[in-house]
Amino acid sequence: MRKYLLILYILLLTLTLGANPAQVSITLTTQVPGYLLHGFLAAPATPTFETNPSVNDAFNPAGVVLNYGIKTNSGLPVIVKATISPFEEIDGVTLDQIPIQQVKVNGTSVTKTAGKYNLLTLDPASGIIFYAYTLTVFVDQSLLVSAPSGNYQSTVSIDMELP
Repeated sequence: MRKYLLILYILLLTLTLGANPAQVSITLTTQVPGYLLHGFLAAPATPTFETNPSVNDAFNPAGVVLNYGIKTNSGLPVIVKATISPFEEIDGVTLDQIPIQQVKVNGTSVTKTAGKYNLLTLDPASGIIFYAYTLTVFVDQSLLVSAPSGNYQSTVSIDMELP
């Protein structure tokens, strides 16, 4: 009886080795999420963003220079706009203000529409891009002569919008 079981086992093993099993396949898919990082840069044209930027000497007649960067893998166009508040005296009794006179991006004046400066429009290609630009903010120098002494502060907020 053991002989017959052994022969049967050898036959089954031989038949199994000679058979071609059906091909098995699997489809692998994934998704690369879109991201958009932007912020003030630690140094011009370097992709290191500052966490809490602050600039001194903002009343410089040559303007105050702010370096800004955008890093994205999105192929969607992006409109970059800025809201810049007038400089306000922060330690005085009265709330004296000195308005923003002009804003430039990479040396070119930009327009203000509905309270926001239209900085630029990006139409990135596919893949990862890093775009750095220089934002220069000028105050109205004629009002500085009569402004009371004190500390003044302005806030720059950058918005990203889809067209």
